Amino acid sequence: MPLIIGLMVAASSLAIAAKRVRIPYNVALVVGGLLLSVGGVLSGVPPLNPEVVFLVCLPLLLFEGGITADVANVRANLLPIATLATLGMVLAIAATGTALHYTLALAWGPALLLGSILAVTDTVSILYAFRRAPVPRRLSGIMQGESLFNDGTALVAYAAISSIVVGGEASFSLPLISAKVVGATLGGLAIGLTLGLVAGFIIRRTEDPLAEIMVTTALAFAAFVIGEQLHLSGAIAAVMAGLATGINLRRHVAPQSQVAIHTFWEYAAFGVNTFLFLSMGLTTRPETLVRYLPQTLLAVVCVFAGRAVAIYLPFLLLRWLRPSEAVPLRWQHVFILGNIKGALSIGLALGLPEATPARELLVAIAFGVCFLSLVLQGLMLTDILKRLGLFHEDPVAYAVAEQQARLIASRAARQELEVLHDQGLIPRAAYEHLRSDYQVGIASAERELRRLSEQHLAQGAKIVLATRRRLIDAERTALLSARRAGLIPEATAEVQLAKLDTRTLELEHVLASAQEHEADSGRKVS
Repeated sequence: MPLIIGLMVAASSLAIAAKRVRIPYNVALVVGGLLLSVGGVLSGVPPLNPEVVFLVCLPLLLFEGGITADVANVRANLLPIATLATLGMVLAIAATGTALHYTLALAWGPALLLGSILAVTDTVSILYAFRRAPVPRRLSGIMQGESLFNDGTALVAYAAISSIVVGGEASFSLPLISAKVVGATLGGLAIGLTLGLVAGFIIRRTEDPLAEIMVTTALAFAAFVIGEQLHLSGAIAAVMAGLATGINLRRHVAPQSQVAIHTFWEYAAFGVNTFLFLSMGLTTRPETLVRYLPQTLLAVVCVFAGRAVAIYLPFLLLRWLRPSEAVPLRWQHVFILGNIKGALSIGLALGLPEATPARELLVAIAFGVCFLSLVLQGLMLTDILKRLGLFHEDPVAYAVAEQQARLIASRAARQELEVLHDQGLIPRAAYEHLRSDYQVGIASAERELRRLSEQHLAQGAKIVLATRRRLIDAERTALLSARRAGLIPEATAEVQLAKLDTRTLELEHVLASAQEHEADSGRKVS
């Protein structure tokens, strides 16, 4: 018990300190844990248990990522996300494993196994950076979506390669491993969607926030465990279940239940991440990092090289095959430089069977790469975004966002007030008084937004262009739904979708030009 209390006090102190000095709290936890371990402040902390990571931490983190995700953004960028999570993941493992094989003189089996361990991206660091950085919405959507789904495909590849390496088979079949990744991903999607729909049916009839929280918690573990038991992707199943639940909450669940559920999952994710990163720092041995530093530095180079292959090639294919889904080259650099490794990679390394060839070396390199990636890349990611012209302070945009936030909050409150009044839960006098207050706030925000748009034509044009992009996404979704339902012929749908693709590409070019102009202006000013 004293050890648990000490861990909680240390985690709270480090999290508060990280917020004050404006660094990612996971970086503070890892570095702080390492310093506490060296100083002997919290001795006796057991090493990270792979079973705890896989069966407890991972389902919670993946489900939380799905339930809080921007579903519209994920849906609008589904093709690049799916491409990176499947083809990109296979290329990353193959390229990284090949580089490790020739650079570190590892056998093919251990090299590809280490490549799969280091192919996982730390979702927490990505989300933290993008919450602070005003990067393009599409860029953040693709990166966040890929970081959610690539865990599942990486885990499937890791399990397949590990079974071959430990089993002693001499040859690898890359097409077979690729087929397993795709099959397990599709199976995980089906399981997660099915369980999510069942849980949604239950939640809509529960009308009790505590019971609804219990249902979502059971769903997170059930999706993961069932997926793993069927030798499919439990990680993908947990993410898909979270996405389905998030859609259901926004459409059918009362606001108070939504707040309660999202608050619970936010705290759960914070608690799990705190445990993982603090344990990672406490169990990292400085002498091991120093002993294997040359191999670790070479492995870092291999990981960057493999990630470059996994990003540039798929995006090049997308540019050729679907120009409307093309991603600017500057954005692609972010996918490489922001490829941060985390506690899941450590859990995979520690979970290697004892019979794994070169196990000690693989674990040491995984620890070293993850530690350097978390600390160095985690601290530098914001500066990287600034240097690429993707992070720039815009006081006008900030003022517009502030008024939009006021408008969204006030309209939501007024809508809830109307519901309470219609149900007879609030007296008429109180209703009139509160409605008047919110009407004043809404009118004030609308008036300020009009003033900003009139005085800053460029900002107003950006809002119009971004709105048009979202409306086009809505048109595309409606056409796809109508085609699936048989309301319009296939040929008609294809023609209309092609026109939408053309309009989307034109808008992307306009938005990209505007962003380039702003970035150039910002660089000239600085």
